[in-house]
Amino acid sequence: MASKIFLRLAQASDIERLQKDGVLTGSEPHNETWTQRIVKWLSEQRAGRRVILVAEDSTGLLAILQLVYAFPIGYRDPEAANGIDIAMLEGLRMREGTLTEVGSELVSEAQKLAVKRNIKTLTFALPLNNARAIQQARQWGFTEFRIMPEPTKMLAFFRKSIA
Repeated sequence: MASKIFLRLAQASDIERLQKDGVLTGSEPHNETWTQRIVKWLSEQRAGRRVILVAEDSTGLLAILQLVYAFPIGYRDPEAANGIDIAMLEGLRMREGTLTEVGSELVSEAQKLAVKRNIKTLTFALPLNNARAIQQARQWGFTEFRIMPEPTKMLAFFRKSIA
């Protein structure tokens, strides 16, 4: 029998759990630890510039997705998130073995939150070499609008009108 999945806002008690439960895996962000990065995210959430959604069941945390209304100073990209009517979905990560439907539910919930904030366009950036994620973004109704080089990869940017 499958356990019930809950979607909620991330909180400070999730900092260690996101790593321990296997949601945030792999190498740590450039020049900081996962803990430092999550603390920054939570600070931005308290400031109203970001919403961090987590999915959880009886086994622990399953996934995380962020809705970014405005980027921190120094990371401005008004085509991706402008703090007014364009917001970006960022950092969808799921624990290994988590059903794809959990990610879809997080995207749906983030979209509802965006509409409440009068967001008209959602954007999403994905590594160009992640064909599976790009296919999923297209299934959610996103279309590509630009390619941008990063130091270690190429990013594909997608957008979707939600108003």
